[in-house]
Amino acid sequence: MSPVALPGRSADAFVALHECGTKQDLVQCMAEVLSTVVPEVGAAVCLADDLAGLRVQCSTGAFGAAPGDDATPIASTTAADRRLPIRFRTYSLGELLLDRAPGAAGPILEAAVAHFGAALGNLTLNEASRRDNDDYFALLQLDDEGLVLFQEQDPEAALAGLLNVARTNAVRSNAGALWVLREIGDPSSGLSLQQALGIPDSMLQGLRCADPNAVWPDGLLGRAAHFATPESDGSLAMIAAGCVPPALRNVVVVPLRCNGMDAGLCVLFNAEVDGLGEGDVLRRLRRLGEVGAVLLHRLRLEALHAKNRSRERELEIAETIQKRSLPTVAPKVPGLSFAWRSVAAENIGGDYLDVFSTDGSDVHAIVADASGHGINSALLMSSFRSNYRAHAARRALPELVASLNDEVVAEVGPTGMFVTSVFLRIDPSTRRMQICSAGHTPVLILRAASGTVERVDSMGPPLGFMAGTAFESHEVTLGSGDLVLLHTDGVTEATDADLEMFGEEALVEEMRRHHAATPDVCLGAIHRRLAAFTGRTRYDDDVSMVLIRAE
Repeated sequence: MSPVALPGRSADAFVALHECGTKQDLVQCMAEVLSTVVPEVGAAVCLADDLAGLRVQCSTGAFGAAPGDDATPIASTTAADRRLPIRFRTYSLGELLLDRAPGAAGPILEAAVAHFGAALGNLTLNEASRRDNDDYFALLQLDDEGLVLFQEQDPEAALAGLLNVARTNAVRSNAGALWVLREIGDPSSGLSLQQALGIPDSMLQGLRCADPNAVWPDGLLGRAAHFATPESDGSLAMIAAGCVPPALRNVVVVPLRCNGMDAGLCVLFNAEVDGLGEGDVLRRLRRLGEVGAVLLHRLRLEALHAKNRSRERELEIAETIQKRSLPTVAPKVPGLSFAWRSVAAENIGGDYLDVFSTDGSDVHAIVADASGHGINSALLMSSFRSNYRAHAARRALPELVASLNDEVVAEVGPTGMFVTSVFLRIDPSTRRMQICSAGHTPVLILRAASGTVERVDSMGPPLGFMAGTAFESHEVTLGSGDLVLLHTDGVTEATDADLEMFGEEALVEEMRRHHAATPDVCLGAIHRRLAAFTGRTRYDDDVSMVLIRAE
């Protein structure tokens, strides 16, 4: 939550807190703020300290404490209404102790504490970020062999190089193995063996962990770099006593860790330290562990980037294919004209629309919406389109919808997905229009003669809920100039910046305003109004519409 901001001189004073560059400056500024905005209240700013629970940083007014004093006993004798916690987000940073109950000054003191906590937290985060950046760039200043690892483009070669540097630069060892966490940064994800040198994989897999509840070498995760020799019970580096090979004299454990991020583990066997002191060896191991963690993190990011780029390309292709599944030419049917628009929320969507005629006779139109949007919805809708196209001209409309429902039930299984859809079948010779809607948004029919709008609501549940469901249809006759609009709920439920929905009334207004124009002009006006209303050209949900005009 953002800190409270109060008007006037308080607001000006609070701004200064956020401009401080050091903790010392910030504490001094806080003292000045308190003296400025509440001069009548004595206060002490106390922050958490590792040695003393709380330590006084500054005091104002008549508060009897000096910087550096242990504030824990002072706080313990201070009444609760004279103690204000200093927090940053969910973190407790300290307390503001007062020499009297704040009374009317309470709100402004709370605001001051909130701003101070936010400024201190942000200052601390900035300092930590600077330290992390310094550490990161220091890691890049490795010796020549380390630089070669970072320049290696082949992941397998990079990992082999890391293991080779570990066994030749830190210590001399003819055998070693490299394990990488399945999820970098998550020790609970477990280790996966990536490289082994001088020791068979079968031998590594036969090493049991001394901890019966862990798998070796997972039991070594979280431990510092160390040089292990056999324990009195015969175990070695968490290897159970009964399965330590007789020739194994020592084990060097190198956690691949940097800035608290675990990436894996490097283990070297029968190492020689060449007379180096243990401290020198451990420093080398820790350094290599940091290099290894950064290297593995980079390799994982590059792999994810390549995977994401491949996925993006696949989505671009899928988007092209899906767009080509839309009708490209309106049916040439005397007395009827058509227009349609479809905009996916992402590259690909879960909406489907179609308009076509069969042998110059009946016109078939559909708008359907699979639950959700994205790949799963697009896959479901692709199958749905194929089934609809295959049977639309052969079956009576209620029978067709019931058959499609059974198909969707079989496909979605227990996933909970479903499809809402509205189907039209128009006889151009009589202008009789049959409507069957399965859980879809209402069909809107603007009557040109009267200017009234008829709403044809759904006659059954969405497709995919239950096999064997029967559906009914509704018939109307279109008059000259009448408009029929089919749309998905992505249109009416699109929201603006205030989360107000576009709504059905706006659709009706545009239909009335442009009822004499071509369907393409009318639909274009609706889309422009929708884009202006939301301030976007892509929306939170897929948007699809079909407009039919009786001439």
